[in-house]
Amino acid sequence: MLSIKNLRLKYPNADHKIFDGLDLTIEDKEKVLLLGPSGAGKSTLLNVLSGIVPDLIELPMKYDRLNIDKHCAMIFQDPDTQFCMPKVKEELAFILENRQVPRSDMDEAIDKALRSVDLTVNPNQYVNKLSGGMKQKLAIAETLLQQADTLFLDEPTAMLDTKSTTELWNKIKRFWKNQTVVIVEHKVEHIWEHIDRVILLNYNAEIIADDTPEKILQHHERLLSEYGVWHPRAWEHAPEPVLTANNDATKEYAFTYKNGVIRRNKQALISIEDFSVAPGEWITITGQNGAGKTTLFESMMQLISYDGKMYYHQQPIRKIKEAAKHMYLVYQNPELQFITQSVYDEIHIQFSQKDKEQAKLKTEQMLELLNLSQVRAQHPFELSIGQKRRLSVATALSSPADIIMLDEPTFGLDSHNTFNLIQLFQERVQNGQTIIMITHDPEIISRYPTRRFHVEDQTLLEVRKTGEDNV
Repeated sequence: MLSIKNLRLKYPNADHKIFDGLDLTIEDKEKVLLLGPSGAGKSTLLNVLSGIVPDLIELPMKYDRLNIDKHCAMIFQDPDTQFCMPKVKEELAFILENRQVPRSDMDEAIDKALRSVDLTVNPNQYVNKLSGGMKQKLAIAETLLQQADTLFLDEPTAMLDTKSTTELWNKIKRFWKNQTVVIVEHKVEHIWEHIDRVILLNYNAEIIADDTPEKILQHHERLLSEYGVWHPRAWEHAPEPVLTANNDATKEYAFTYKNGVIRRNKQALISIEDFSVAPGEWITITGQNGAGKTTLFESMMQLISYDGKMYYHQQPIRKIKEAAKHMYLVYQNPELQFITQSVYDEIHIQFSQKDKEQAKLKTEQMLELLNLSQVRAQHPFELSIGQKRRLSVATALSSPADIIMLDEPTFGLDSHNTFNLIQLFQERVQNGQTIIMITHDPEIISRYPTRRFHVEDQTLLEVRKTGEDNV
């Protein structure tokens, strides 16, 4: 049994407590879903119940009673936070060594774990060379090998495409029968009918409802909508698509990438015959995990080598500083680009060329727009993954770049913050800025882009709309 009595917890730089008198009990083998708005402390609560706080992360915390299960496993939103070995095989072997599994049995166990999550990679592959979705599969394979009594899941499929999400939830549900399971998840369609309890937190991290899924939906649908939970009717409240001035065949392209080939280990990973982008477009790029979508962005920023030619308004682009004048890349992992000590400074630095009062005004507006005002003084690394994502996108949208490249900008976000970002993207596109977005979200893909591209058979192809010639 997991239980906590009168929990009080506060981040060092925050001006308010995350939890102030929280009580919670979870029975053995219960399947519990934690719901609430982004930043309400759900991930922090998982860290407390799993012992990560304060054993590994020291935070000012007090409580009257705390019972946790030391034989537990965690799947994080950001899988990079749980890897400790350089190669896939070594990472999984480390788990088996802790379980004292004989060396002669390890190879078979590792191969079985990889197959169970459909991660088809060489076991000697370096972990840092995997895509975000492949890393998430590796994290789930680790959990299978741990054979823990209690399982904590923090947005475990946030980086996966639609097909992989369905497959992995099906796998997780098959092996969780004899485990206590505590889940933080905004997109609940795959698990709603398979859990015992829903615990609903408000903006102050207070439990305001605790009941079966059926009764929560029956009595609290308004709150689910208010808190951004992806319930079945959530997309009815999404921004309407907006037609742009660049939806015609006469547009002039600002950026062109021709006859491109990006290689991995001397093998062609992705080929780009002609990827041309006009001002004021919203382009989506889709493809399976590991297909090379992020690598495409990195080549455009001149961060990795490639074959082919790139031009911006007919001028060749060959160096990072040339690309950075016109383009801004937001990585899937937002922590890769934070450079200051506070949320406020992270945005304010983007307006450093403006006068003092104008920079302050613009910063305050962006904080308010993306619901970050309450954490303005915190270090970016102290934020929830959803808040980190919003902060990274805020810095990009505060930059003067003509082309913003976003790698899964809505993963881990609730519906409210997703819709806020969509409105921001629409405004930027209407003003002539170009948005190029890697995404797995079928609703975004079907509703908003002016053009769609897909990586298939190691080739970047444009997906024609209904009525046009197929690629």
